[in-house]
Amino acid sequence: MKGKKLLIVLLAIVMVFTFTACGGGGGGADEEVIFNIATTNGEESMSFFKAESAKVEDWMHLMYDSLLEFDENYNAVPHLATSWENEGNDWTFHLRDDVVFSDGEKLTSEDVKYTYEMGVNSYLYSIYTERIESIECPDETTVIFHCADAKPDMLYQSMPIIPKHIWEAQEDPLTWDPEEIVGSGPYIYDPSASGNGVTAFIKNPDYWGDQPKIDTLVFTEYDNAGAMAQAMKIGEVDACYSLEKTQYDDLANTEGVEVASFDAWGFEYLGYNMLDELLADKTIRHAIDYCTDVDYIIEMSYGGIADVGYGPVNNKGFEYDPPADVKRGFNIDKANEILDKAGYKDTDNDGIREKDGKKLSFELITASHRSSWQQATVNSLIENCAKAGIEIKWNAMEVATMWDTCYDGNPDWQLNLDGWGGTMDPGYILQLFISWENGGYATVAYSNPEFDKVYGEVFAATDAAERAKYIEEAQAILYEDCPYTYLCYDKTLQCINSDKWTGYKPYSNGFFGNLSAYNYTHIEPKA
Repeated sequence: MKGKKLLIVLLAIVMVFTFTACGGGGGGADEEVIFNIATTNGEESMSFFKAESAKVEDWMHLMYDSLLEFDENYNAVPHLATSWENEGNDWTFHLRDDVVFSDGEKLTSEDVKYTYEMGVNSYLYSIYTERIESIECPDETTVIFHCADAKPDMLYQSMPIIPKHIWEAQEDPLTWDPEEIVGSGPYIYDPSASGNGVTAFIKNPDYWGDQPKIDTLVFTEYDNAGAMAQAMKIGEVDACYSLEKTQYDDLANTEGVEVASFDAWGFEYLGYNMLDELLADKTIRHAIDYCTDVDYIIEMSYGGIADVGYGPVNNKGFEYDPPADVKRGFNIDKANEILDKAGYKDTDNDGIREKDGKKLSFELITASHRSSWQQATVNSLIENCAKAGIEIKWNAMEVATMWDTCYDGNPDWQLNLDGWGGTMDPGYILQLFISWENGGYATVAYSNPEFDKVYGEVFAATDAAERAKYIEEAQAILYEDCPYTYLCYDKTLQCINSDKWTGYKPYSNGFFGNLSAYNYTHIEPKA
């Protein structure tokens, strides 16, 4: 077994140096141009239906096209669709007629129809299919979406259009993991050069749009951010997909490296399992919320590179700021006050409150790969909650095990630390909190019909100001219900070797992972 593991490591090293040997900005006119991006996340399924991570969602933009693209300010611009109209509850998109998939088959309106109809089964993209009642294809270049309401999120969508002729031919498309991926995007997945922590894409020579300046795009996995930053320093890679604060500071002082901090649409949270008998009591959730020192957590766990948040929407102009009379700041005295009033007492002087024989003792689950920098967060929670008579016990798990444990409907866990990412649509992330019996997946078994009603209004409102009002109302309900304590709006930290590469531009959410393939197609070696 040890020999097999050693062989895998050696193969990964060989693959990394095979790619980097020809990279670094390219050489002569006929030399292959390779751009190598360091990442700390492992590869997962790249199936349209099974993919879950933000990184694979980014890869989808390499392999597939969507109806729309977005400029650096996240305004919708034509892509597969050259134009569109909205009349009542109907959206009509007019498609290009010169797009082919990488196997030579033409992309038509039927592919768009198939993608959206099957997209309801996709983890990443099912939200885009909501409220679409039927889809009509009057010809090969016209798609009409008949919706249950005006569907204001239609111009926020980045749904990758998959080839109908490939996927419908599979016995079970929902479980199929394609090795040879057929798409219409600027890059083609290269399985022969991928594996052992390396994922490679080659440029699509038949791409209808701007031809990538890079011949081969490589994502190389590293064990941690420190190793990734070191690879950047010695020129083994050309960019880093994500950094931590220490590496951010280190590389910011490295000549020839452009390092930047970007806003992210997501948030970090402490989740409360609403199926737990004690945590079902909002008083306990509010008490732990009062014991959460978010300023300390941001400074110690996030290196000060994060913002305080009180709701899930982290899109500029839509962040929720609770009124002063309902805002819960860090206040252990207030936590003790509301627990006393609710009848939770420490009757046996062991430092832990109880009521009806049930002690306020909870297990907090985290992902082990994040434990090093989450340690300050967890220790702070343990210390502060103890001062309010609440015991917190830490259990770090492999991330897959944590996700298998902490899910909607499972009563056998209590607290967890995790995070979510959003999109440019400020209403998008609210989908998490739809009652879990009706398809919400906040993982904490949250359910509130009042929230469901307001969420429906968010996606029925056609007036921008009215929609913003409903987004604020939805967040106010969530803040009071407190299924999550919001730890912060974290930032995305990335870097590029600016000495060797040019042609890229910063989006507000990053060089990469920004719902656009622009930088992947426009980065080129400096002359």
